[in-house]
Parts: sequence; C-alpha cells; structure tokens
Amino acid sequence: MKPIFYYTELALNQVGPGSEVIIEHKELSRFGKLNTSEFNHALSKLKEKGAQVSLEWDILMSETDFASKASLLNELELDLIDSIRVQDPGAIEYVKHNLDHKITLILETGNHNLRGIQSWIDHVGERVNRVVLSVELDKKTVKNYCENLEVDVEFLVLGRILIFYTPRNLLSSLLPEDDEKKKRRLVSNEFLEASGESEESPHKGFPLIENKHGTFMFHIKRLFLLDCLSDLKECGVRQLRVDNRFDSEDLLNKSLLTMNGSCDVASFKKEYPYDVIKGYFNTNKTDVLFKKLKNYRLQRKDESYVGEVLETNKAHYMAILIKKSSIKLGDELKFITPEGKELVCKVHQLQNSVGVDIEKASVDELCLINYFGSVWPKSQVYLNI
Repeated sequence: MKPIFYYTELALNQVGPGSEVIIEHKELSRFGKLNTSEFNHALSKLKEKGAQVSLEWDILMSETDFASKASLLNELELDLIDSIRVQDPGAIEYVKHNLDHKITLILETGNHNLRGIQSWIDHVGERVNRVVLSVELDKKTVKNYCENLEVDVEFLVLGRILIFYTPRNLLSSLLPEDDEKKKRRLVSNEFLEASGESEESPHKGFPLIENKHGTFMFHIKRLFLLDCLSDLKECGVRQLRVDNRFDSEDLLNKSLLTMNGSCDVASFKKEYPYDVIKGYFNTNKTDVLFKKLKNYRLQRKDESYVGEVLETNKAHYMAILIKKSSIKLGDELKFITPEGKELVCKVHQLQNSVGVDIEKASVDELCLINYFGSVWPKSQVYLNI
C-alpha cells in the first residue's frame, strides 16, 4: 500500500524519490492556492526530488467556466505531470480526448454502486490508473469492489470529511461590505473560514470554508483509519490518501511514519489534536439514523404542549412563542432542551413582547417570562401537570 499526500510548502520536506504527491492549481482545484507560476515552480521542485506527481482537477464547472479552465492547462508544465485526477464529467471527457496522461477517476460522490464505477472505467478505458472510492462505503463493500475492479483503488485514511458543498458563497453574503469588495475577494480566491452549528441539536464546530469555488462544510471530527491499515490491505486497497492540506508538517510526518510502521499508531492517535471517527468503514448503519434526522426532543409530544423558547437573555428573560396552550402567572412550566434535559420553572414574571406586565399569554403571542438557567433557544415548553 502506498501513501499519497498533497503538496504544500510545509509538506515539501516529506517528499522523496518515489513519493506520490497531489498538486493543485487555484483555478482547477477546490482548495488549491497556487497561481500558474507558483504551480510550475512547485512542480519542478517535486520532480527534482523524484516524486510522482498528480494534478488535481476536481472542481465542478458551468459551461461558461469550462473553456477558461481547459485553456489554462496550456500554461502548465504538463510534461512533468504523471496523471490527472478528475471528477467533473466534462473534465473527464476533455482529458480523455485532448491529453495523453493517465487518469484517476474521483468517484467519491454519486458513485456508490459497482455497476456505476465500472461504467466509468469502461468509458475512459485503459488510461484509468485508479479510482477514488467514497469513504461512505463500509469495509465489506470496499473489499467486494476491490476484488471486482481491474484497476487500483484509493481510499482516504486521514483528514477532513466533506459533508456539504454548494457553489454559492454563503459566508461572504453575511459580511457588511459592498459587492465590489466581495467580487475582488472571489477573484483573488481568498479563503474565508468559520464554524457552524446545528439549530436542532447541540452539535457545533462544523468547519466552514468559502472560496471562489463555493462553500464547503466538514464534519466536526476527522476521519482516522491509520489503525485499520491491515483491514484496508486485506480489502485490496492499494493507495492510501492523507489530506494534509489543513494540517502542520509535523502531523504529516507522523502520519507517514505511522503508515510505514516507524511510529506507534496508538501513540499518534492519542496525540492527534482533533476528535476522530472511523466513519462508515467498520459498519454502515445509515438507515438507523433516519429517525434522527429530525431531533425528536424538539417535536411536540402531548396535550400539555405550550410552545418554543425563541431567545434567552441571561438574568433578564426568556422569550416564548405560544403555539398551543396559554400560560398565566403562577403556572409551572417544563422545558425540554435540544439535548434532552428536562427543567422545571415557575412563572413569576410575565410580560408581552413590548415589556408590559400581563396576567396571561395566549396562542400565537410572544411573551417574556423570568429567566431560568440552562434553558436554550429551541427548547420545547410544556405545562408541568
């Protein structure tokens, strides 16, 4: 099994004869940061070190974008490229008919069945050197595919897990700046980074990135399969990809040492600075999660349902939207938070939405009651009968 990692300036020290490195151009790759001169310079350095280099062309393109992206290839030192990694069907067709490089098919999204994967291989033909499989496939499925495919299989073993992508610019739209400044940011391919949280659960810290290619959201935890290398070998996986684009040189170094047996995997996993998961590799129980797509704690349960907490202001008030049963001074309310905690509080302060004291709040009204700790927005409110 052979490790594969991405070119960064920090990663250059880890490159040696026979290393396989993925290089990205900012116009062709989702997270690429190199312009043309930087790309060609980095490519030369990689070949001087004896590396096998793959160009990643993984963006999805509209018709207006495609011509400019394809013409850019003429400016790159493609004679130094060993293979081209492609995802967009248009890019696959272009490389197939206009270039003579080996082709790596990135089939991580939308290609979960053997017939679909084999159809792509048959379409491109003998120039396919490998396919990249989705991390949503479990061990049994990966083994079955490796046994039935006549090309090498690549699998992500360490790095971020992409769970959402849109070509829209969701982060910059929230910034208080004019359209011209936003346009300049996109042209320069500036990366905006933020973290997101769920409205229906306490989960938070989802890494978000926006650049000229769109907005990307990643899982809170990193994929970590370095302790499953023997299983991957048994499955027949030949290439193991480490996504080091968001990590330090030290982490890449230790991951490569772990993969060649020079570093203890348990020790590395313990000092790895991120929470990790194995994803679906050991088992795929996606259907078990269907009932959890909507947080059951946020759903109405019985006749004593009152409404929902919209906002809390510490030491001052809680804002409740009355949806079903009215409340009045002296009532005892039960709150069920998004994480499932049940809290009870008596109403000894009751006001309408403009802060005027009232005796009773009715259906479809917004009211303010006395603040109670540990109650969050989205908590469901019941009469405690």
